[in-house]
Amino acid sequence: MRPRAQRIATATSVMLLWISVGLFAPGYITDAWHHRVSITPTFHIGVWNTGLDSRLVFFNDAEHGPYRGSTVELTGNVAPDKRGFGDTLGVYYRHFYWPDSSLWTLAISLWYPILLFLPWPVWCAISRSKQIA
Repeated sequence: MRPRAQRIATATSVMLLWISVGLFAPGYITDAWHHRVSITPTFHIGVWNTGLDSRLVFFNDAEHGPYRGSTVELTGNVAPDKRGFGDTLGVYYRHFYWPDSSLWTLAISLWYPILLFLPWPVWCAISRSKQIA
């Protein structure tokens, strides 16, 4: 790889790694139900802490926040259709459908982006230390 492209890739990977690691702290201090970033009226992002594992959580309803396993309100006799899966390998997904609306939540462990962005800076640091020695 060319030196300039390698520096850009390394800088980008390090920056994204630090952002991923830095998102752990808001998970301990705040909650996604009250503190979130709203991209559109129906797309919100927050950080959800589950002990030693913080999650990046995406959800559609700011009023109810991300679904967290509570009872879903039933209005009338219409039961919602639901799809999703529980907490499997650091990923949680639920989607409830009603005739006139829906409620969905996707939570992904922050360990995934950390493990994704970590190898390149480590490899560059090891190769650089071999060049210096």
